[in-house]
Amino acid sequence: MQHGGNHIALAIVRGISELSSLAIADRQKPTVVVEHVSSTDWASATFIGATHEIALQIVGNDDAVRAALAAISAGLPDHEFTIAGHIVAEIAVLPGCEAAVADHMISKSLTVNALTISD
Repeated sequence: MQHGGNHIALAIVRGISELSSLAIADRQKPTVVVEHVSSTDWASATFIGATHEIALQIVGNDDAVRAALAAISAGLPDHEFTIAGHIVAEIAVLPGCEAAVADHMISKSLTVNALTISD
């Protein structure tokens, strides 16, 4: 894993939370659970950086979860990340499975893939 990959993944998760009003402790908002993070060194002829894969679960009221996922999918590609020494060159959201949790509550998985370039 690239040195510093965890702080980059954390910055990406913060950006996702900002875009979608996700919460860790507010029961009125959908909750985001980080299930897996991996970073791999990457290089081209002119740039060095890393690829990052972040697997998430969003859990909450079905309408709120769907709205959060829509906000993430629409806003993340244009989101301005502040990551010292790195630029997010590419980012993609891959929706995953949906499961019913309880009355009007769902869990939706998604994977965020990002390419960061050292600044």
